[in-house]
Amino acid sequence: MILIDYLNSKRINFTESKKGITVWGYLDLDDTGVTELPKNLTVGGSLYLEGTGVTELPKNLTIWGTLDLQGTSITKLPDGLSVGGDVYINEKSKQMK
Repeated sequence: MILIDYLNSKRINFTESKKGITVWGYLDLDDTGVTELPKNLTVGGSLYLEGTGVTELPKNLTIWGTLDLQGTSITKLPDGLSVGGDVYINEKSKQMK
């Protein structure tokens, strides 16, 4: 499932522009079936990805709160990543680049 479809199906408040997608508030994608995040995504709170099919983070990802990568297979942080809070990783992610 792509992120826009999920946001629309759950009626989550977001804006879309030429610059990217901005989600107002936290975004809990745990166990949702979302498999990919778009470039230039901004999340106004924390982002939770446990149990998703997301295998890599997009370029220019901005998270104003916490980024929780526990329970994912993500092993690399992208260019342009900005996180305002903590970043949580798991055993699979300990080789983070």
